[in-house]
Amino acid sequence: MKLLIILSATIRGGAEAYALTIARAAAAQWETHMALPYTEGNASLRQDLAINQVTTHRLDIAEPNSRGLRAMGDALVRLLRTLLVLLTVKPDVVLINLPWADHCLGSIVACGLVKMPTAAVFHLLPPDNIPLSGVRRRLYAWARMRHQQWVTNSEANRHLLADLFAMPVSDLLCIYNGTQLPTSLDWSTDAIAHVRQQVRQELHLSIAARLLLTVGRLAPQKGYADLIAIIPSIVEAYPDVVFIWVGEGEQRQDLQDRLQQAGLDRHVMLLGHRTDLPRLLQAADLFLFPTRFEGHPFALLEAMAYRLPIVSTDASSIPEVMDHQVHGLLCRTGDRDDLLQSLDWALQHPEQMQQMAQRALQRVQQFSQATMIEKTLNMLQALSRPMRSPVAVNSPLARDQPLPSIA
Repeated sequence: MKLLIILSATIRGGAEAYALTIARAAAAQWETHMALPYTEGNASLRQDLAINQVTTHRLDIAEPNSRGLRAMGDALVRLLRTLLVLLTVKPDVVLINLPWADHCLGSIVACGLVKMPTAAVFHLLPPDNIPLSGVRRRLYAWARMRHQQWVTNSEANRHLLADLFAMPVSDLLCIYNGTQLPTSLDWSTDAIAHVRQQVRQELHLSIAARLLLTVGRLAPQKGYADLIAIIPSIVEAYPDVVFIWVGEGEQRQDLQDRLQQAGLDRHVMLLGHRTDLPRLLQAADLFLFPTRFEGHPFALLEAMAYRLPIVSTDASSIPEVMDHQVHGLLCRTGDRDDLLQSLDWALQHPEQMQQMAQRALQRVQQFSQATMIEKTLNMLQALSRPMRSPVAVNSPLARDQPLPSIA
């Protein structure tokens, strides 16, 4: 079987990590291709794809910031570019990886035009609905009826997606993101102490420094502004605390400027994209996740798998993964006072936080990478034979509709 994965993202984040994981697993049994924009921000992703024998194709479908007629014109261009890649690769099935809910309309419609079996995976939806014109809504609905299965990664997003596109919840498949447990690591006290010391030396920090790790794109969605607001109170009360931020994004320069203006730059280290995240997870004292909304965050699952105490917001699907004061602390989304109080309590009660981390380790085993891969590849296999193997109850795969009027 030949699989084509389509991406629109120009940077590397959680949605792209998902695509790489699925591509790597698929390449072990199928001929696997990935089409995506070629940018500096995703260069490392393309390198990893090549290492895993995934053939890449340039597909310039990054979403511009446009609305109205111009947006429809942009979507038409991306549709034509997608058709060209489909004609070149001739896949048996396509997976469209959407980092944002209203991305990839051109690619979704292109697959609908040629009745290509397609899975559209929606990773991220804001809690407030994205504005969709009547034309776009009809185009999405038409494409969905032509051998497409739409998928999302949490029950919270499943209901948001159904509301956004005015479609039955039962037509949407939920496959939770999953992570691997680091079973091969040495978890002895001496081994962990060595990693902690080594990382602090590399970062030119005191051996006694307490590292509060945050992993995510540098974007407003991730709640860094809320974090900046509470840092002065934390570092005043706990001078040994250092905030470590891992990730890249469009807000990097703005965040650096804010930190410098507030005199906080010496308390916060922006490390950018890192290939040694497991070492950082082992070396950190606490995982801090002030996000405003999520799909089903890989970063949080990884922190749980690495036995790291967690303070997070209760945004989106996070309560589907963690229970407050059982697996970690959940504060109210966007509530800076609650975030400050939760972090203060966590820093004062390390033993209780470690107990929660052990329970989180047991909980995260219900969200395994193996299960995510198996369910996704089974779905793609079924999609390639839609008449014989329906994917879900009330699946729209076998339906066929004429192109909708855009009047």
